Amino acid sequence: MSRTLSLNLIRLAVVAVFLALWEGVAHLGLTQDFVLSRPSRVFLWLEQAVISEFFWINVGVTLRETLLGLIIGAVLGVASGFALAHWRRSFEVLEPFIMALYSLPRVALAPLFLVWFGIGEGSKVALAASLVYFVMLLNTYTGVREIDPNLVNAARTMGASKSFITRRIQLPASMTFIFAGLRVSIGLALIGTIVGEMIAGRFGLGQMIARAANMFDTAQVFGIIIVLAVLAVVLNEAMKLIERRVMRWQPQSKRV
Repeated sequence: MSRTLSLNLIRLAVVAVFLALWEGVAHLGLTQDFVLSRPSRVFLWLEQAVISEFFWINVGVTLRETLLGLIIGAVLGVASGFALAHWRRSFEVLEPFIMALYSLPRVALAPLFLVWFGIGEGSKVALAASLVYFVMLLNTYTGVREIDPNLVNAARTMGASKSFITRRIQLPASMTFIFAGLRVSIGLALIGTIVGEMIAGRFGLGQMIARAANMFDTAQVFGIIIVLAVLAVVLNEAMKLIERRVMRWQPQSKRV
């Protein structure tokens, strides 16, 4: 039996034991259904949800807002990271402000995003992008600064232009840091989207969670949490696939 197969079997066994204990606790009446529900009811809700057009509309809304926030935040963060890495004095001046903004709980600022961008899709995308932006900025800046300066100096000695150095040396060399930031940012973008939808949204999985919680429908809440976990795993695996294709020139041992 291969190591991967044995690990997967152990993981499945852990999940099965956890679900059995959860169902047993609920069946024995040790907790009330509106507090913890039970796996059988959660899976019953999931079975009904997957054949519902309304459910897939909400999944699509959340996925679109998450991807838009991820893309916008990543593009702006990478561009800012490269710019600050080239003008290091600017980073030294701005670093306290960047870290102060990075440390702010953007989730607590969600009401302001609703005022600035409205209750539509824009506020959710902006909130997700704000969570992604600083991670990508700091990762990109670190990746560029970690490049061997002798490599850059050698290229300059041979007459390479700044754009050539950026495209052919700094960008490829910092891709490991960029993809590490992207994989972290997937979860952050999803968090920002869900929080925005829970506070003010007509559609989306976050709004479904808010409505279910208001009705004490914990089975639906747990069901949506499972859907969000699956979405996060799928997006992460997709990012790993993109990373392997983009960085196929790099030895696998050096990838994150």
